[in-house]
Amino acid sequence: MKVEILGCSGGMGLGQHTTCYRINEHTLMDAGSGLGNLPQDELKKIRHILITHSHLDHICFLPLLIDNLFEFLKQPIHVYALPEVLEILKQHIFNWKIWPDFATLPNQDHPVVRFHTVQAWQPVVVGDLTFTAFPVEHIVPTCGYHVVSETGHTLAFTGDTTYGTAVMQELNKLGQLDVLMTECAFPDRLLELAHVSKHLTPKLVKDFVDAMAYRPRQVWLSHLKPSQTHEIRAELEKLDLSTKLVLLQTGQVFQL
Repeated sequence: MKVEILGCSGGMGLGQHTTCYRINEHTLMDAGSGLGNLPQDELKKIRHILITHSHLDHICFLPLLIDNLFEFLKQPIHVYALPEVLEILKQHIFNWKIWPDFATLPNQDHPVVRFHTVQAWQPVVVGDLTFTAFPVEHIVPTCGYHVVSETGHTLAFTGDTTYGTAVMQELNKLGQLDVLMTECAFPDRLLELAHVSKHLTPKLVKDFVDAMAYRPRQVWLSHLKPSQTHEIRAELEKLDLSTKLVLLQTGQVFQL
């Protein structure tokens, strides 16, 4: 399983790109501004996109991608998300006011995009990968994705989430993970803001990992706010997670 970090920032600025990961050649998890780092020939390979939630930093390049590939698509791009997320996309993005409804173009029988509902704990097979949505806790309907390769390697991407008993009960159903990929949006001094916005801080990352029934072999962190990145990094470096900690950067490529 090849994992490319196209974007992993919690905001914008020079060199900062929001959440988008490519798994092998044809599949994306989220479609933030990091998607714009792929050249045209690589964009044409995208066939499947799994969306965690509807916040703009995770979906902003989805409508642009479909528009960009419109004339080249012989088969539709498949977009997977919770039913609530798909409804938001259809009502607020693909509504002919913000962007065309590509689920009806060039016609309803042969659209360039097809939307698919995912449900928690119901696997979706995409090529040689199996994706299973699992519940997390954010301020809008959100799911994470458990990814299993044909060789049995496992990665769990939480999307945006907070720490809590219900979240850990769901995550611990996944068993042993090669990689836990989650977020750390704020420094500990903004712990109250993190609770209100349902994000993580270094302290909550520590609580999160310590509450896992099976210690992941690696923990990958993303979504650091650009204005607080140095502060968050310094706090993370003091953590003892008893596992390998990776602070993601745009352009990294991993092979699991």
